[in-house]
Amino acid sequence: MRNYCMLCFFSLTALIGCAELIRVDAETYMLNPGMYEGQYILITTNLEEVSEHYQLLQGLDIEIAAPLTHFEERDAASWYVTLEKGGNTIRAYEDNYQRFVPSEADYLARWAKHEGGTVTAQGKLMEWGMELDQLTYRELIVNTNVSSSAA
Repeated sequence: MRNYCMLCFFSLTALIGCAELIRVDAETYMLNPGMYEGQYILITTNLEEVSEHYQLLQGLDIEIAAPLTHFEERDAASWYVTLEKGGNTIRAYEDNYQRFVPSEADYLARWAKHEGGTVTAQGKLMEWGMELDQLTYRELIVNTNVSSSAA
C-alpha cells in the first residue's frame, strides 16, 4: 500500500509540474511580454517580424514557416538550413548532429528544396540564428534534438 501511495504522489507531482505549451503570435506577445513570464510559450511568427524585432525575440522559442533555400550537411561544424522569404533570411542550425545528419533530416531538406515548398522550423532564436528543435515539411516531422548514431 505504501508503494502505491508513493507512486500516486510522484505521478501527481509530475503531472502538476508539466507546463502547458502556449502558442501565441508575435504581435500579441509584443503587446504585453510580461504577461507570459514564467510560462512555456511558442511564438508563431514570420521572417519579417523576426528581422524587425530580433532583440525582443532573442532567447525565446519561435516557430517560422518559410521556403528552404539552402541546407548544409558537409564540411560544417553544425548542420543547418537557410529559410528565406521576402528578402529576409534566417539560418536554422543543429549542433547536436556532430557531423552526422540523420537520414530523416537530410531527406526533409532535399525534398523541400527540390519542391520549393514551405518548411516550418521550431527552435530558440539565438544571437546567430535559430537553434532547431523541430523541422516539418508536409507530413514529415523531424525532431532535430534526437540524433541517430552512425551505423
